[in-house]
Amino acid sequence: MGLFRQIGPRRAEIRKNRPDRPASVYEKLLRSENQIALAIVVGFTLITAGMVVFSRPNVVPWRVGQFAAYDIVARVDFSYDDPEQLKTARQNARDREARVYKAVDDPLIKIAGDLKTLPEKVVGRRVDELDAPLKSILDNAAVGLLASYADNADKHAVWNASVDGYVKAIRDQGLIVLPADQRQKDAGRMINLGGFTARVDDTLSPAMTGELESRFRRPAEAAFPAVLTEKVIDLTLVGFTPNYELDRTRTTEAQNLAAARVPLIEGQKTFVANDIVAEKGELMPSLYPRLRAEHDAFIASLGNKIWWQRLGLAAAVILIIGIATFYVVHYQPRIVRNPVRALGLAALLFSMLLLAQLTGLGGTRSYVFFIAPTIMVAMILTIAYDRRFAFGIGVVHALLATIALGEGMNLLLVLLSGVATCCFLLDDVRTRSKLIEIGGAVSIVMMLATFATGWIAMDPMPFILRNAIYAGAAGLAVGFVVLGILPFVERAFRITTSMTLLELADASHPLLRRLAIEAPGTYNHSLQVATLSEEAAEAIGANSLLCRVASYYHDVGKINKADYFVENQQQGANRHYNLSPSVSLLIIIGHVKDGLELAKEYALPTSVVPFIQQHHGTTLVEFFYHRARNEGGMEHSVEEHQYRYPGPKPRTKEVAIVMLSDACESACRAMEEPNSSRIETLVHELAMKRLLDGQFDESDLTMRELELIERSLVKSLLGLYHGRIAYPTDKNAQARLSAVPTQPAVRTA
Repeated sequence: MGLFRQIGPRRAEIRKNRPDRPASVYEKLLRSENQIALAIVVGFTLITAGMVVFSRPNVVPWRVGQFAAYDIVARVDFSYDDPEQLKTARQNARDREARVYKAVDDPLIKIAGDLKTLPEKVVGRRVDELDAPLKSILDNAAVGLLASYADNADKHAVWNASVDGYVKAIRDQGLIVLPADQRQKDAGRMINLGGFTARVDDTLSPAMTGELESRFRRPAEAAFPAVLTEKVIDLTLVGFTPNYELDRTRTTEAQNLAAARVPLIEGQKTFVANDIVAEKGELMPSLYPRLRAEHDAFIASLGNKIWWQRLGLAAAVILIIGIATFYVVHYQPRIVRNPVRALGLAALLFSMLLLAQLTGLGGTRSYVFFIAPTIMVAMILTIAYDRRFAFGIGVVHALLATIALGEGMNLLLVLLSGVATCCFLLDDVRTRSKLIEIGGAVSIVMMLATFATGWIAMDPMPFILRNAIYAGAAGLAVGFVVLGILPFVERAFRITTSMTLLELADASHPLLRRLAIEAPGTYNHSLQVATLSEEAAEAIGANSLLCRVASYYHDVGKINKADYFVENQQQGANRHYNLSPSVSLLIIIGHVKDGLELAKEYALPTSVVPFIQQHHGTTLVEFFYHRARNEGGMEHSVEEHQYRYPGPKPRTKEVAIVMLSDACESACRAMEEPNSSRIETLVHELAMKRLLDGQFDESDLTMRELELIERSLVKSLLGLYHGRIAYPTDKNAQARLSAVPTQPAVRTA
């Protein structure tokens, strides 16, 4: 037994240290080169979990515009400040406050003046000659009596004294006369007359002629003869106007002061457990403060028990992010190796989750901002990586958003349907309308999913239709937004979409135009390589568009010293004949470095730069290597590594295809009589030479794919360098043509 106990750990240790044993995901994460990515994962987990844990309890389960299928009852006793009730209480206080009136010009002063001048107005005139309203009030007897007062100074003095006594008697009554409309508005209330208050019912208005007449009669009878009593009363009624009017400024100040004195408790409503907080139906905006107060009271009533919920939320978030981390390590290990990519992915996920969370903290059930962030994550990651990876991370984000928003299965189903549609339809962005089309398709699918989930919940059709419209708007809006930010997405994730590649393929691009003008042979060579590499990439399912576009730019470095490359040399001596092999080598391999500088100068995408840098790998510059060995009997003194390109070797299948296409096109162009067998042999030899030289070791190219690439290159090269039938000529016509004398050349000064 002891022997077996010793053998077990030894076998485990041997298996652990086997060089061919694949490392586990856990071991990959713990590697030293992945420590930064691991720190990003830990930081993202802590921040996300903290946001969800401390924000999720503040999310009210019910929101404005949502349909409640049943009455919502209070889970605990609670009170809340109802702004509408407080507003009503303050308005009542304003209405109860006595309105302030101010005294105006005393109408009795004008009445006294009019009465004192009355004798002068009627003297020497008949009744029908008097001004209005005198001619309608006075008669002949009254006019005659009044005229007698005007003829005698003593009588006139008596008349004036009678008028003064009459007016004084009326003033002594302390009449308060208000405008008729204001008195009617304040009926039954107290009013503030500046220094004192009075009941409106105790006041008068000019329209109350009967009451005023009774107030004027006794003073009139005591002051004037019987003939003039009624006449004076009528004249007084005509000239009597309100002696108080509303002071709007002071009234408003008094009412505002009264409203400010209303205590806040007047606006407080109290509910006990099981009271109906909101009746079933649509939740109106006025109900949200009540629902918020009930939710806050319920959370407060939990006490320390709330930490169990927070612990559960934290565990769920950590579990989901843990699954996502293993998913990333398994399907996109380059994110783990590249901290910038890891940080970009974490920032994208957190920012979109934060947007959804902030929307959830509000009182409106905004379907657009509930759905749009997750769909945007799926669309951006599909463009940046691939469908499978984007779908997995999109599902993770949908789960996190559902938990953070406190929503149920209905929203999750809508999100998953949108994520799946986006990921599986978005394959290649070659046109600007592609993203809009995908957004439209996502909108349709999410609208259908919203209808389905709404029917399951038995919501009324208007609510289902409204949510479906919001879901459709979210999908379509994401398409437009991603289209607008696509250049920033490419820059952030260091990717190049097909739409950008097509723009680079335009012959009017400044760098391509410069290549065509300064190095026409290289430009033509690049066009041929582009044709070969595109067909070869199609044969193995690689990115054919990237191969074609990158081939246009792979030799741009030859622009600086175009005459030193054979394809650009016209008739004349080769410029390398007067140079030593080492100098020629520096010029030849220097086109790679020059190409990188030009790529940086013209801001070529990062996906094109590796083709410029790696299309020669670490291959041998054979011509100058053999020339160096043959010069001066130095065959054994030249090291092969001195005449190799600096590399690196191709790291993708696409770069490997361009490398082989470049070599085959150059070699085939130098072939004197290209035919099928020669081209096939040449392509196979070049492929095997680079394979045995280890140039494809880092490109993940399989032998089967290499065979398919060879077949494609042979087929394409035969199409480019096919033979032609010689056209027959007429010997007699040729003889006659040769017998025609030529015109002498005309020389110009």
